Amino acid sequence: MVPDLNLRVRSRPSSATIGGRLDPRSNSLNALRLGLALLVLVAHAWELGGYGLQTKPLGPWAVAGFFCISGYLIALSRARTRGVGEFFARRAARIYPAFFVVLVIVAFVFAPAASILWGGGPWSPGAGVLYVVRNAGLWMAQPTIPGMLADIPYPGVWNGSLWTLAFEFACYVVTGLVGCLAVRWGAWITVALWAGAMVVSILSGLGLLAVPTTFATFATLLGFYLSGSLVFLGRDRIPLRPVLVVVGAAAVTAVVVAGAPMVLAGPALAYLLLALGILLRLRRAGACNDISYGIYIYAFPVQQILALTLAHRGVPAVASLALAVALTVPLAWASWLFVERPVMRAHRRWSSRRGKAGLA
Repeated sequence: MVPDLNLRVRSRPSSATIGGRLDPRSNSLNALRLGLALLVLVAHAWELGGYGLQTKPLGPWAVAGFFCISGYLIALSRARTRGVGEFFARRAARIYPAFFVVLVIVAFVFAPAASILWGGGPWSPGAGVLYVVRNAGLWMAQPTIPGMLADIPYPGVWNGSLWTLAFEFACYVVTGLVGCLAVRWGAWITVALWAGAMVVSILSGLGLLAVPTTFATFATLLGFYLSGSLVFLGRDRIPLRPVLVVVGAAAVTAVVVAGAPMVLAGPALAYLLLALGILLRLRRAGACNDISYGIYIYAFPVQQILALTLAHRGVPAVASLALAVALTVPLAWASWLFVERPVMRAHRRWSSRRGKAGLA
């Protein structure tokens, strides 16, 4: 049986703790993730539309929030999943099919439409195939289709949001391996990994440690992700109190105002988001239909198409933003209804049949 990644806790957690109050089946975390996805859309709106960089700093904080919430939820999933293979199968079923479909949609719907209707540059089926194949490994090795989107404010890149997904899956790998190691070393391996990620992120951010940019980025995202995992590990010991919510918000604000390395806010941000997931009365938002992932992966190409059609035409930024939301939400719904939910249901059925066969 897969070990629980928890520190020693009471069998019946107190209702005054994060673990005692956070019901995995009834909380506001989906609403928060939806808000973070929309925040990424807003963060990109001004830069992609050619209106300046006023909202750009919001994007990294929204991504950090995603990773904090994922760190908690994925650790919970690992603790409840029998076998590392099943754990990775679940994670791949959740993240990969919609990712692959959006690559295909961009390559064979958005790109040819941009070329034919709006003069977005030369497109060919071969170029579309190369875009899909070279990015199909989850790492965005080729974010452009050569010759396209050359004359817009953020040129070339078709989907600048997808770069985080490879890092997120790398975090899933860390959680999967930690689950295997938990029998022998317990939760302290997670603490050690979190501390290492924090040190690398902070020192590289301050220019005191020379590491590749990709490694420094992963260290930062892993620091946020494992901050969420640490809250999971101590969920039955960490109190849920309004004063701590205020302290967490103040700590995050202090990091922003001081211009300190973002990752320093990791533990406070993780606590703040998980506490809000309990305290906010938004449980119905995304409870049955979670379109946050769809918004995240479709917003950027939609905004690039809008930039191609509206840039330099005097359209107000707010109008462009409203159009981006209006066009992205239906695509996110379609992704959920026709890709994400069916794949997850199919995986659950397959996993259930395999489990019954194993028992037999």
